[in-house]
Amino acid sequence: MSYLARFSLLGTVLVFLNACSGGHAGAPESVETAQQSTNVTVATVVAEDLRETFTLPGGLEAWEDLTLAAEVAGVVRWIGPREGERVREGEPILRIDPEAIEAALARDRADYELQKRQFARMEDLAARNFVSPQELDQARRAFEVAEAELRRSRVALEKSTVRSPISGILDRLLVDRGEYVTEGTPVAAIVQVDRLKVNVEVPEKDVAFLHTGDTVRVVTAAVPGRIAVERGGQVLHLSYRADPATRTYLARVAVENLEGELRPGMIVRVALVRRELPGVVAVPLYTVVEREGRRVVFVEEEGVARLRSVGFGPVIGDRVVIAEGLAAGERLIIEGQQFLTDGAAVQARMKDEG
Repeated sequence: MSYLARFSLLGTVLVFLNACSGGHAGAPESVETAQQSTNVTVATVVAEDLRETFTLPGGLEAWEDLTLAAEVAGVVRWIGPREGERVREGEPILRIDPEAIEAALARDRADYELQKRQFARMEDLAARNFVSPQELDQARRAFEVAEAELRRSRVALEKSTVRSPISGILDRLLVDRGEYVTEGTPVAAIVQVDRLKVNVEVPEKDVAFLHTGDTVRVVTAAVPGRIAVERGGQVLHLSYRADPATRTYLARVAVENLEGELRPGMIVRVALVRRELPGVVAVPLYTVVEREGRRVVFVEEEGVARLRSVGFGPVIGDRVVIAEGLAAGERLIIEGQQFLTDGAAVQARMKDEG
């Protein structure tokens, strides 16, 4: 075949190939453009009121924890309520030898009546000058002694019955019926648990944020088979001096316990407010990425990702307050931002869709 014939054949082949591919010349460029668009999820930035809190452990105590003592000596003759039962203020708990004290009271009452009559007679005689002033004084002293003894016996009879000074629970009986007790012997323990106290040790760095009257949350530890109990509380007192060993300040918190779900001795967590942050912009920490040593976020604007350098405020839980660089109303990219660059094309889907 001649050189001219081979050149003609090559031209025919090129024309044929160009005709076959001519309708699809732009397809690879479209595929490449589509692959450059990244699917992302966005959420509208809103200003919100945040509360920064911190949590400290604390121990529950009874509002009042009283140990009652015998005020007279004698044998315990009667015990009323049982351990664990509720008692009312003024309710009798036990009685100590009331029969002997009642007998002494009857004797002293009789002596009082006798001395009273004797003194009245001596006053009548003294008015008529039948007795000397010394004899009248002796009768007066005898009457006053009898009166004092009667008063003492009445008090002893009253004290022979040990009564609860508060409404609460009879936590422990410390004596048995028939047991002899002396004056001052502990006989019963009463606890007031409708209201409890929580003792919290506050570190020096946090004590400035706490004030008497502040509202707090008290939460029990979660244990298997039991739901954690949460209650509101109020700061009653904050010590002015630090514990020299721990360098912490004791805060005492009151918490209601009408249902009796909380018990003295339990360890609880107390959530206290460090500060209130009204009208701030806060974003999840995971939306922030690093670019060349800077903290940045990405926002979506008309299908394009825009990089924003941001300034951090306080970190609260898993969110960070943005002090600068981001405003309410913008569309923050919250998914797919890790590999974005400024100006990259994106396909955005709102967080709440689908």
